[in-house]
Amino acid sequence: MEEIIFQEEQVLKLVGFKTKEEVLSEIADTLCQQGIVKETYKEAILNREKEFPTGLNTGGINLAIPHADVAHVNKPAIAIAILDKPVEFQAMDEPEQTIFVQVVVMLALKEAHGHIEMLQKVVGLIQDQELVKQVIELEDKTEICNKIKGKLF
Repeated sequence: MEEIIFQEEQVLKLVGFKTKEEVLSEIADTLCQQGIVKETYKEAILNREKEFPTGLNTGGINLAIPHADVAHVNKPAIAIAILDKPVEFQAMDEPEQTIFVQVVVMLALKEAHGHIEMLQKVVGLIQDQELVKQVIELEDKTEICNKIKGKLF
């Protein structure tokens, strides 16, 4: 399995975004500029989000875990966006329900079975609400990256 890319360049602090579409587009555009995903990735992410929402209600700081089909990915990577203000996402388990998400963990993986394994690790990260809170409060992308790497890799 190829090594999953996750460095400071994949940590985004997003300010002033108001919709999930803006947030998802920004993350996808960043991954595209880095050569990690294909041009088709953004549209695939946005379409998949409509059909299969990715918001997770944690009872604390809510997250979303969007991903697209492996066909749209050049190199496996994870991007994390920390929003200054939560935006509305549909809940994964109850799509008619909206929740406010402050952290988005976007998966760009090359192997379909890799999604399940990484999703399990991301769920572990989400359950550690103390860590999520620290990550939101940190300004330094290297520190954010190191904290998250400790949980995911």
